[in-house]
Amino acid sequence: MSPLVSIVIPNWNGIEYLEKCITSLENQTYNNLEIIVVDNASTDGSCELVKKVFPGVKVIQMGYNSGWGVACNAGMAASDSEFIALLNNDAYMESNCVAEMVKSIQLDPKYGSCASRILLWDQPDIIEVCGLVIYRDGSSCGRGRLHPADEYMQIQEVFCANDCCCLYRREMIEDIGEYDPDFFIYCDETDIGWRHQLAGWKCIYTPHAIAYHAHSRTAGSYSAFKAFHVERNRIYLCIKYFPISYLLLSFWYSAYRYLYQCYLSGRMGKGALAHYRKNNSLFTGVCILIKAHWAAVLKFPTMWHRRRQMKKIKRISNHEISKLIDRFGISVLDMASYE
Repeated sequence: MSPLVSIVIPNWNGIEYLEKCITSLENQTYNNLEIIVVDNASTDGSCELVKKVFPGVKVIQMGYNSGWGVACNAGMAASDSEFIALLNNDAYMESNCVAEMVKSIQLDPKYGSCASRILLWDQPDIIEVCGLVIYRDGSSCGRGRLHPADEYMQIQEVFCANDCCCLYRREMIEDIGEYDPDFFIYCDETDIGWRHQLAGWKCIYTPHAIAYHAHSRTAGSYSAFKAFHVERNRIYLCIKYFPISYLLLSFWYSAYRYLYQCYLSGRMGKGALAHYRKNNSLFTGVCILIKAHWAAVLKFPTMWHRRRQMKKIKRISNHEISKLIDRFGISVLDMASYE
């Protein structure tokens, strides 16, 4: 019999997309799965919709907006399946998506996660993400973003999966630990990625597992909210996982990125900063950066404690970490021009 897959959908006010999301799961060719919706105190009736339209779906009501990671943890704890799939509430899968991810992750026992090929909901001929790549200041971004959908068609290892639609091996989660509750939203999967890489696990990408995502519809693609959490959380990552020399250098690499982003947005209208500045001033952007850095300073003792805990499961050397960054890293130009 095929191993059980638990599909966890964190939900916050996702009524516009949730029905199509769950329907796509009920139409999967993989026949041994359960669906778990973890609701973060939605006020739009989406939780009630799930109970009415999908009585076979398990619903967990958090009672407050716990964020992405805590909701995922609750969903994973509510099952004992061999594999756990995560899916955004504003995404849906093609019918063979789960089957293809299970097939790929079983190619090697060291594959602790599987990344899918995620296309844009409104532009299905365009890639959103095919696994994640990293930059030397702790940032990460979607591999292949805005490329034609027929690219990135090779099964291969990537740094980590985008948890908009991915598959985890429970054995890996039990080994490295669950999502960090302090991230709240954004970079959570990169945190899992760093942890599983340092513990010796790998991530396999398969282009045959396809999902469609309405990019950042819940929080906004270029909002101040997103900018703050992305910047704060990538500093958390540096503190938790980077060797000391790389941690110190990360401030140089982030300053280098900021300069490039200002240049590309001001002179060429390119990159995420250019889109952010359409509705916000550069001054508010600087204020967000200051706020994010200060928030990271306040959490430094907590993140440093988690860094020390990480030593218990770290199975690769600092030299191997350097090779990871070289293998899966991107240039400052690629990072600054990312949209």
